Amino acid sequence: MSGLLEGGRLPVVFTLADLKQQLDGDEHAAMELARRWLESGQVRQVAPPRPVFIRLGGAEPPEEPHLCLALARTFPSAVVVGGSALWRQGASRQRDALLHCAVSEDVEQFALPGVRLHQRPEGWLLAVSRADGLHGQLHELPLLTAEMAVADAARFADVWVPDRDQLDGPGLDAARVAAAERALAAL
Repeated sequence: MSGLLEGGRLPVVFTLADLKQQLDGDEHAAMELARRWLESGQVRQVAPPRPVFIRLGGAEPPEEPHLCLALARTFPSAVVVGGSALWRQGASRQRDALLHCAVSEDVEQFALPGVRLHQRPEGWLLAVSRADGLHGQLHELPLLTAEMAVADAARFADVWVPDRDQLDGPGLDAARVAAAERALAAL
């Protein structure tokens, strides 16, 4: 059964349903095997009780594309925020140490190394979308625009952002930052 992990029959990020499919539909066997892998440290459940797992190849944290896929499969509302969004768009010269993402879903337990989640209120993603505050994707995860990232960090004050002198001030549109701040003010 452990050949499922080593043999590459399961992707790096997989669900309990993926595992069940590999075991001919045997839900009990899939749950038992997942439990053994969790106990041995071969896999990590992204956010219990959600049935999304990530294989750990000894090097933590997992590679960024795998982290992003695990987040996208676990949290449909996940968006890259703060300094993580700024650096990846070239609006900051200072790189993040952790990937910062915001989610609207409830997060009780979160066990993904290399990632910091920030809770956002219901309606946050809709407000961001209506304000045209999303720009591109990072391995399947949407990113906040640079202006929305600055406004979000000011509104919620829970994300890492670079020092002001590390931001590309001329690249940030002050009118768009003000519009983003207005869009988030009611949250």
